[in-house]
Amino acid sequence: MPIQALVGKPVVVNFLISGGKVIAYSWHYSEEKSMNHLRSIMKYHSLSGELRRSPDLEEWLESNLRNVLIEGGSFELPDVMYRMREVYEELLKLRCGETTTYSELSRRTGVRYVDMLKTLMRNPFQVLIPCHRLLTKKGTLMGFYPLGVEVKRRLLELERRSCSHREP
Repeated sequence: MPIQALVGKPVVVNFLISGGKVIAYSWHYSEEKSMNHLRSIMKYHSLSGELRRSPDLEEWLESNLRNVLIEGGSFELPDVMYRMREVYEELLKLRCGETTTYSELSRRTGVRYVDMLKTLMRNPFQVLIPCHRLLTKKGTLMGFYPLGVEVKRRLLELERRSCSHREP
């Protein structure tokens, strides 16, 4: 699944590489915003490494997106001590097409709601760690930094179509 088709318009993706592995990435509609967001992810999680862009890395991302969104697989977090890692680990338990609420995620992880939201805004693997599967208590969409709520809606619709035929 080409990234542009998923998002609906061109995006710039920057990757953070450490020990030969992707440990974070950020995408946005401009190079500057993508880099600024990746730097905020790095600062929040105390990460370091080489910042890189390449067609091979984009292919890696597209393959992983296909696995998570179309095939119903899950992403495995690298062995890195991400801040509030428990939030990401709990999100990874949600199956393709399944949703939960922000408040339920906060309850399950024991992480204060406000701290959880800060952690979600610094998700080192947007979509692969499926924060797009989070809804408000009323079942509505809220935020999806940095690509916007419309992309979140697209992702959920794609998952509902592609994963609805699978057995849980």
